[in-house]
Amino acid sequence: MDPIEKSDTLLAQWLSGEMSQEELAAFEKTQDFNLFKRISEESQNFERPLLNKEEVYLKILENIEHKKDTKKTIVRPLFSKKLFAVAASLALLISFFYFNFQNVESSTSYGEHLEINLPDNSSVILNAQSTITYNKKDWNTNRVLKLEGEAFFKVEKGSTFTVETKEGTITVLGTQFNILEDTNFLKVECYEGKVKVESGDEIVFLTKGKTFTRLKNEIQTGDKKIKQNPNWIQGESVFTSVPLKVVLKSLENQYNVKFKGGNTKTNTKLFTGSFIHSNLKLALEAVFTPMNIDYVIVNNNIIELTQR
Repeated sequence: MDPIEKSDTLLAQWLSGEMSQEELAAFEKTQDFNLFKRISEESQNFERPLLNKEEVYLKILENIEHKKDTKKTIVRPLFSKKLFAVAASLALLISFFYFNFQNVESSTSYGEHLEINLPDNSSVILNAQSTITYNKKDWNTNRVLKLEGEAFFKVEKGSTFTVETKEGTITVLGTQFNILEDTNFLKVECYEGKVKVESGDEIVFLTKGKTFTRLKNEIQTGDKKIKQNPNWIQGESVFTSVPLKVVLKSLENQYNVKFKGGNTKTNTKLFTGSFIHSNLKLALEAVFTPMNIDYVIVNNNIIELTQR
């Protein structure tokens, strides 16, 4: 039996509990023992199989047999049938960990900004309570990332760069742009270069100073006086005809508060204005005074709203 077969046999016996004390002591001294132990422990978190495990493992054995046939050797099963599922589970877990370790996720907390440098030297600045996820392994050939929340992108020239959100997909080639997404709401602002926005059945191209807004099924494009960066990076959130519910979520993200009260009609009102990130009372006054909404701070985290 060659070293690989011997290692596989010991592994299967260990997973199934059929290893003698002497074999266990020897196996614990091998380099792979800690890795296999970790994978076995993590596997307890899985509640359902991803594939037909026995079928997968039978295919593995089939490949082994084929390779051995080319060497004109006699093929003998390495494991008993009751070990098939155990060994196949290990193979699936190794694959799971391998591919998921390639995924990179970056998130921000309340009131936090975070700048991330991507593998191609593009950069992303995340606003509060936002997340990006991308696959590091495939980045050179497939520059795609997922965004939840708000972020400002500075993209290096090169292959196509794509940002996927729940409300639409934004594709660019060497440009700077800002994305704010929420349920049934998407806003894209182009600061440099050219941006393609795909949302629902619509495809819109934006150049520097152009904006795209989709509220439910209503789409608007417009112009924006461009600065070097979005206002929120300097500590001020600015909105133009944005549903109040989006503004409330932005307040929650910056100040770690929760709003109660109000009603559907209140939340769908459109707000134009801004609030700063450094003073909660001033931020609340800036938003609710022009909207004719009263508020009461119940405690440090709960704010009740009442329409006048």
